[in-house]
Amino acid sequence: MYKNINILIIGMGNHSQRIYIPFLNKVSKTTNLKFYGLDVALSKSQIESKLNEKGYDFERFYIQGGINLSSADKKILDEILVNKKINAVVIATPPEYHMLYAHWALKHKLHILMDKPISARKNSSTDLIQAKKLVSDYRNIVSEFERQNKNRKLVFMVNTQRRYEIGYKYVCSLIEEATKKFNIPVTSIQAMHGDGVWIFPDEIIEQNCHQYYDGYGKCSHSGFHLFDIVWQFYKAGYVKDKFADRAEVYSSFLQPKGLIKQFTQNDYKKIFGDKYNLRDRKSDSELNDIYNGYGENDAFTNIRLLKDNENICNISINLLHNSLSDRSWVRPSNDLYKGNGRVKHQYYYIQQGPFQTIQIHNYQSKGKQDNNDLADYEVGGNNHFDINIFRNAKMFGGQTKSFTKVTLKDLDTKHMLDDTRLYHETAKEQIVSEFLNSIEGKTNASNIKSFIDTYDTPVQIMSAVYQSNVKYINRQNPLVKFNIKNEEH
Repeated sequence: MYKNINILIIGMGNHSQRIYIPFLNKVSKTTNLKFYGLDVALSKSQIESKLNEKGYDFERFYIQGGINLSSADKKILDEILVNKKINAVVIATPPEYHMLYAHWALKHKLHILMDKPISARKNSSTDLIQAKKLVSDYRNIVSEFERQNKNRKLVFMVNTQRRYEIGYKYVCSLIEEATKKFNIPVTSIQAMHGDGVWIFPDEIIEQNCHQYYDGYGKCSHSGFHLFDIVWQFYKAGYVKDKFADRAEVYSSFLQPKGLIKQFTQNDYKKIFGDKYNLRDRKSDSELNDIYNGYGENDAFTNIRLLKDNENICNISINLLHNSLSDRSWVRPSNDLYKGNGRVKHQYYYIQQGPFQTIQIHNYQSKGKQDNNDLADYEVGGNNHFDINIFRNAKMFGGQTKSFTKVTLKDLDTKHMLDDTRLYHETAKEQIVSEFLNSIEGKTNASNIKSFIDTYDTPVQIMSAVYQSNVKYINRQNPLVKFNIKNEEH
């Protein structure tokens, strides 16, 4: 099993250390799969310290890095490719480098598993051209993939784990059931995702993990997951002659310049006292100047889906970095990915006219998420995920109930949580497993849930959200329109 798979992990940061490296390390101990790591020299000491602490002994390589590959970096990559017989890559770099390595990998006809979003663009929240290029990035990489994949043997997947999580799949099946019975599409969706990320004013300038200083933020971080899963919900209610052909998008951002007005440096000093002044702090005025052009903390978006110029579905997607956190300390933790008080809250309200309402509630209350038990299925637990199903019981007929509550514990028939893990991280491992099986030909490309050519509308939504904000700050009409590609369900 996996005897001919040699993987290069490009990017060995927090996400790789939490998902890709542990999983591939485990698989490599019982199969002939081999994997290697690559990152930039600037991060070498930090990466080596963490990996050595955890006892990993796979071979690692380092390059200078940059937005373009230097001749020296290309030489190192090409030597790794040949000497280690690399035939697949996992791209886990910051998102502005996704396209660079994806094009390099396609040039060499390598299988690709890439983190979301498809791409990110510096200044996409303030520059209309950069916001629009998110769509051309995507379509160019799909075209390149199709040119290199004429024999249909290459695999190119994107790590959007909600497509794999059992709770979301169950919700899609409920939507499909109502659509099949009543010929009713999804008629409205409300979605909210709060990351629980509390980044102090000076840290916004300094933070290199999920940074803001490059002119993008929440929408290019975890926000893409919401753009994607909301579209999957809508597609689940597919009715051919009722499917939207166009979208209109309006967005409103909260950026760091607004954040410092909500909660000032003096507010921080009053709460944390002398501890807050143990390092130099910039004033509100200084920060306000520095924050020019920074990316979004929060993004509130309204989407109208139209069919033949008539609105047929209203969608709201509200994304927050500036939300409830478990942080209570002054100095940021070393692990800015999961260890800095991050608490996730999210909900979805999905309507299908008079027939069905589905509510998803997913609320954590703790920043520490490495040790979980059965109590973590409950509200406030790390693995809390409740689905409330309201149905017009008489219209459905049979034994249908007007209300049913389904929990993640009810759906977790395979007891994925026996190892005390976060459930959504087991879904990420499912993606890696599907990637490996697809390379070996055990999964047909048409059955892959996250194939690269299935993201056109989520990318268009992300681009439109940024375009709308740019137009607003430029005092232009902030309504952004785009056509939806015809999608057979």
